[in-house]
Amino acid sequence: MDVQNQFPSFKDKVYFDSGASSLTPWPVLKKMEEFYTLYRANIHRGDHALTKKASHEYEEVYSKLARFFHADEGEFINVRNTTEAVNGVALGLDWKEGDEVIVSDFEHHSNLLPWLKLKEKGVRIRVMASDAQGLLAPDALSLLLSKRTKLVAFSACSNVLGASVPVRELAKSAKDNGSLVLLDAAQYVGHHPVDLRQWPVDYLAFSSHKCFGPTGTGVLYHRAGAPLEPWFLGGGTIRTASLDSYELIPTRERFEAGTPAIAEWIGLGAAIDFISKTGHEKIEAHDKELIVSMLGAFSNMPKVSLYGPREARQKSSALFAFNAGKLPPHQTAIMLDQLGFALRSGHHCAIPVTTKLGVAGTVRASLHLYNTVEQVQKFADVLGKLSQMG
Repeated sequence: MDVQNQFPSFKDKVYFDSGASSLTPWPVLKKMEEFYTLYRANIHRGDHALTKKASHEYEEVYSKLARFFHADEGEFINVRNTTEAVNGVALGLDWKEGDEVIVSDFEHHSNLLPWLKLKEKGVRIRVMASDAQGLLAPDALSLLLSKRTKLVAFSACSNVLGASVPVRELAKSAKDNGSLVLLDAAQYVGHHPVDLRQWPVDYLAFSSHKCFGPTGTGVLYHRAGAPLEPWFLGGGTIRTASLDSYELIPTRERFEAGTPAIAEWIGLGAAIDFISKTGHEKIEAHDKELIVSMLGAFSNMPKVSLYGPREARQKSSALFAFNAGKLPPHQTAIMLDQLGFALRSGHHCAIPVTTKLGVAGTVRASLHLYNTVEQVQKFADVLGKLSQMG
């Protein structure tokens, strides 16, 4: 698939760090420039033409999200990122001593630490255990559910292992138990379609910058009727206020205090348009091609330790954690950088995962739409040589 001309290119670098942040295509950059040059104004705070145009473009993003996820406009909240979305749910629910939260053992810290903090309120945290490759069995949750399970929170795709997750089965099991469900879709939305008519989740979180959009904005989906109170208050959230009381707006605006990241939110809308125009079928097919190519490359490098699934059907994205021989992960990443490849190294904000793997950290290669099989082949040649040094 020839889409590289739609992204600003790195002439001397192959970008294999999309798990941290995807690249941004020209249509998104141009849409943000359009805001700053043609109708730069605040939103919902005036009657002049510029603010009306800015407000219209801003509100249109909610319509795009509704069509993209098959939900209602009022169910989407503008947040800074996945981390704020998850924390917002943790802060916005009424917790009582004895409540239980169930998480998986491969969560990003953003979908773990907010729940661990609830232990201060007497909330119990229970953990679904994945297998050695980071795969969850569909019945992994049923053994832990109880009448005390208030919420089940898990990722649609591990940010370390890239393993597929049985989202629908887990969510249905939780809902059948009467529990709320939060899905961290940060590593999923840019790769696969999400139909919220089919997934019984109450909250879904993702970041714009992982699905071709700008940094600094993200989305919290809040299913209508699911409990949630605002975790911030301020301008734009109230119907009326006095010196001793206030009344909140009943709609989603109650969650969006203050001036948001307007250009970035509009940029997210352009990223949603880009994905829709490209087509999920093409994105998924390209991902699969990259996954098969990378798995084949790793199978031919005996001194490279690959973590996570070894079969393409078990991978949800082209994301691979590995170590090369006896080289420390950071040293491997630095050497690869010097040879023209940008990758991440460390614990990837998921220390329990690397602890389970028995390593201090890994190198992570995460590919996306703009990467090619030719780049994979060049990477395999370079990594194979590096692994001989350990």
